[in-house]
Amino acid sequence: MKAFDSRFTERSKATSGTSAVAHPNQMALDRLKEQNSIRDTKPRDPLESSSDSEEKIPAKPMSLSKRKLDLEVEKKKKGRPRKDSRLMPVTLTVQSPALLTSEKDGACHSAPLALKLPTPVAQKTFTLQVSSDPSMYIEVENEIVTAGGSKLSRLKCNREGKEWETVLTSRILSAAGSCEVVSVACEKRTLSVFSACGRRLLPPIVLHSPISTLHCTGFYIMALTTAATLSVWNVQKRSVVVKEESLQTILAGSETTVSQILLTQHGIPVMNMSDGKAYCFSPSLSSWNLISDKQETLAQCADFRNSLPSQEAMLCSGPLAIIQGRTSNSGRQAARLFSMPHLIQQETTLAYLESQVAAALALQSSHEYRHWLLIYARYLVNEGFEYRLRELCKDLLGPVHCSSGSQWESTIVGLRKRDLLKELLPVIGQNLRFQRLFTEYQEQLDILRDK
Repeated sequence: MKAFDSRFTERSKATSGTSAVAHPNQMALDRLKEQNSIRDTKPRDPLESSSDSEEKIPAKPMSLSKRKLDLEVEKKKKGRPRKDSRLMPVTLTVQSPALLTSEKDGACHSAPLALKLPTPVAQKTFTLQVSSDPSMYIEVENEIVTAGGSKLSRLKCNREGKEWETVLTSRILSAAGSCEVVSVACEKRTLSVFSACGRRLLPPIVLHSPISTLHCTGFYIMALTTAATLSVWNVQKRSVVVKEESLQTILAGSETTVSQILLTQHGIPVMNMSDGKAYCFSPSLSSWNLISDKQETLAQCADFRNSLPSQEAMLCSGPLAIIQGRTSNSGRQAARLFSMPHLIQQETTLAYLESQVAAALALQSSHEYRHWLLIYARYLVNEGFEYRLRELCKDLLGPVHCSSGSQWESTIVGLRKRDLLKELLPVIGQNLRFQRLFTEYQEQLDILRDK
């Protein structure tokens, strides 16, 4: 009881009267003074970790024992570092918006580098056969040393025994030609164009990147660069058809490569891929279009053998037949190879024939467009698709009465639409079900002919 009374008495003395209120306030003031004096003498580094800053804080009030302080210090030193100290960066790097923009632009420009195509190796001499009928070939000779010690490149063209030649100041990497023009791509990223008689037609065209592949068809020149950009020019009209179009759209995200490149008579570039797909670029739509896929099942399942006019009609030639490898006639054997419900086979055949018509139109192949359009119309008649047949006839006929606001065009791929309708009407008249449709459009054609 005496020990208890003594402890109680000492505690009551420490907390009684005004000293009990003044003691904590006095200690708080002393602590603030000590902290201010430390900040004045040595400013705190903002990049210091929280653990370092805490070690520099003055000792806690005397009520804490020295043993307790030692234990806290030992706890800080042992084990994993504190979470806030791990998250605190050692150095700060601030990038300006301009730098971030430049890095983003650099990332965008670096993406096409994955599509880098090979460039031809400069050869001392090489010969290129342009055509066999008429006989035409090109000869190139690089690094011809002149009297002054400079080096030139000689271009020589022979056509049916008539020869012309010219010189260039840069080594020739690639050459191409047609019966109308000859073109060469040089080491300094320049493209030179000459007529069939050797006359320069244009100043050297500076390419965006070194040449990879060069093609000529008629008056059209196609250049594919190592940066996978494609350009096509019409030399006769001195105009661009396709301007630096990237192959990123048809090559991105796949391991396919370009296996064959074609340039049609109308300046339409075609890319045959290693996976069996073929794309053409449409200048009017400014887009790549899928025109063939050898792995597609439509060609195998379509059956339109009853819609073929004759055996000779199947020998249709053109860019579409070249691209598809003449496999588009497999529909004649579809009925023997596959067994499927009639409705599904109808839909499959319609889809295939419509894709063939659209592909021929995209390639601007008038002969193949007419060929597949007649087969398509004959299939519509045989299967009784009046709604689609009427829409086709309406588009080919156009407005009977002329109006200034009409957007109808009288020709398609160089063919007159109403002449195509005249070819379709006898086919339509063979089906008694469509006699009314035949009479309706035949009378309208007669009215237009009498005008």
